[in-house]
Amino acid sequence: MSLRDSWNIAAQSRELRDQPLARTLFDTPLVIFRDASGVAQALLDRCAHRNMALSEGKVNAGCVECPYHGWRYDGAGHCQHVPSLGDNAKPPRVSVRSFPVVEQQGFIWVWMGDDPTTAASSRPYEFAHLDDRGWTTFVMNTRFEASVEACLENFLDCPHTVYVHKGWFRSPDTRVLRAHVTRDATSACAQFEGEPISTSVVSKLLFPKGKEVVHTDRFILPNVSRVDYAFTPERHFIITSQCTPISEHESQVYTVMTYAFGKIGWLVRLFFEPLSRIIIGQDVDVLKRMTRQLRRFGGAQFSHVETDLLGLHIQGMRRKMERGEPQDADAPGRTIEIRF
Repeated sequence: MSLRDSWNIAAQSRELRDQPLARTLFDTPLVIFRDASGVAQALLDRCAHRNMALSEGKVNAGCVECPYHGWRYDGAGHCQHVPSLGDNAKPPRVSVRSFPVVEQQGFIWVWMGDDPTTAASSRPYEFAHLDDRGWTTFVMNTRFEASVEACLENFLDCPHTVYVHKGWFRSPDTRVLRAHVTRDATSACAQFEGEPISTSVVSKLLFPKGKEVVHTDRFILPNVSRVDYAFTPERHFIITSQCTPISEHESQVYTVMTYAFGKIGWLVRLFFEPLSRIIIGQDVDVLKRMTRQLRRFGGAQFSHVETDLLGLHIQGMRRKMERGEPQDADAPGRTIEIRF
């Protein structure tokens, strides 16, 4: 089992209509299209005839049609029609590789593993409260010039918020918090004790005064981060990001912002969504600059401290999966003091 043996989002359902989409996952070009029944399909984006990009063609009779000579392929990748041979001719026994697809919760997930039969025993990640009554959701689709690991660590890293998101997300006042870090075979988690409401822009707009926040950061193997801020049963924010690898240093991140805010959830979105886009834009910029430094110096030469709470877990668990090694059993929890 490797990192390719996992479900990754290739597109939002609303993006895939009557024409094919071009996508790249794990440096592999794909064409995504809907067949005659409206079911999403994924094929290698290369015609078997002259290797033209199928994504530059169109959907015809439930097949994706090559723009060069009109060869058509069904969802299984089998050639169904060659116009130059005539309508009644039997098509050649050629095909292009197909990939398992699941459409779930408004997303199109693709399994890139070498053995497609293993996909049947796994399901894509399910976003919490996405369709639940009393919860509001919006989705941000963002391209990062950064690896999946860099994105995951950034989304689950508190200390950088004081500098990269200064004044927006956290106030400059230094606080000492205790973070309890745990890990099992599929996830790593940091839960913060006694985190007060800060004086940042986000906190002033959204969070109740005089309350402590129950703040939890969680990495879910291999490509999901989830951040929870819970104040009361009626005020709970969940920020979940699924990171799809395009290449070694490029990722497509689908961030699902789901929150319960009583009867005014729709109103909160009017300023919460643009505010979230500002914050994500700041992360896009800082990770782009970090990635260019990695390329400039020929790779990463990182140092670590204990307040990098989940970074080593993210790296270590993903390395084990890539090598096909079993994950460690539940590790003893540890409590770390962190200042930010």
